[in-house]
Amino acid sequence: MKQKIIFSTLILFYLLSNCSSDNQTSNNFLPNATGTESEMLIVMDSSKFKNNLGRSLINVFGENIYGLPQPEPYFDLKYIRPNNFNNILKFAKNIIITFTLEGNSPSSRLLRKEFNQSSIEKIEKDTSLFMMIKKDQYAKGQEILYLFSKDDSTLLEHIKKNKNKLRNYFENRVIKNVNKKKLSNTNKNISKDLIKRFGYNITVPSGFSIGKLDSQFVWLREIDPELEKNIFIYFENYISDEIFYKKNIEDFRKKITLKYLRDIENPSIYMTYQKELPFLKKEVNFKKRFSIETRGLWKLSDISGGGPFLSYTFVDKDSNRLYYLEGYVYAPGSKKRDLMREIYSILWSFKI
Repeated sequence: MKQKIIFSTLILFYLLSNCSSDNQTSNNFLPNATGTESEMLIVMDSSKFKNNLGRSLINVFGENIYGLPQPEPYFDLKYIRPNNFNNILKFAKNIIITFTLEGNSPSSRLLRKEFNQSSIEKIEKDTSLFMMIKKDQYAKGQEILYLFSKDDSTLLEHIKKNKNKLRNYFENRVIKNVNKKKLSNTNKNISKDLIKRFGYNITVPSGFSIGKLDSQFVWLREIDPELEKNIFIYFENYISDEIFYKKNIEDFRKKITLKYLRDIENPSIYMTYQKELPFLKKEVNFKKRFSIETRGLWKLSDISGGGPFLSYTFVDKDSNRLYYLEGYVYAPGSKKRDLMREIYSILWSFKI
């Protein structure tokens, strides 16, 4: 008999950051989860999916990522009717099961059967409860997010208020898997050289080589016939916090690219940025340092190439250095979302 989901104070949490639970005694006999890291199934009543609840989930997980040349969502969503949620689909890596106590359609009744009567009563009485995460419920490497409430409007408010936490939970899961797959095989010689020369370290995946190097700058590149991945790191003495103003970061980046990122065969061609898409900047905590994260689109001055970039600008007080880290890709005709997740992982491996 299928085990029902039972609420307890150990597995129900009010905030997503504290909500993970895994009550599997053993998953040795479970199959491996199927699908890619970016695929996500949404299981819910069809009428609710077509209305505000469904649209809110699409807004959270299917929103397009800023700074990519073509529209690409955070996750590739696929809607599944509850009665079609069979044994094959239950092995998916990322699943969201959504229901409320409002409505009495066959699909709603089917989803409510996942919970025992005591749990249903708690949902009805305590409107602060709205989610739970189950790991490895049907397959190894699986995460199922249950979203629930007494009625549609209450759950809708919870989803809106917790949009970033909900999305970041799964996004961080993707990044963790990217780290495991892409950053496990590294070029330790380059990393050691950077520590010796500059006093900082960054994980350099195998396949990358040094494209340019001087006393304040390094350019790391991975080139194959279809795409390029690039990381560059620049530093100078820190003088003023005015650098963190929007226009100043744009000018700072331009100064770096004009000097270092020029075409080897034709030095008159240099890297700049596409003004049609304004920089998206936000304050972040980068390795316990105040930093400005910037996303945008780069291009060559002769418009012969372009693509997305991600950068971090911050100060290391111990060395009094102002750092600028950027990663960008060139992959004409290819999707960029997963490539930029790799770039993100490399940049966040930076250590001083």
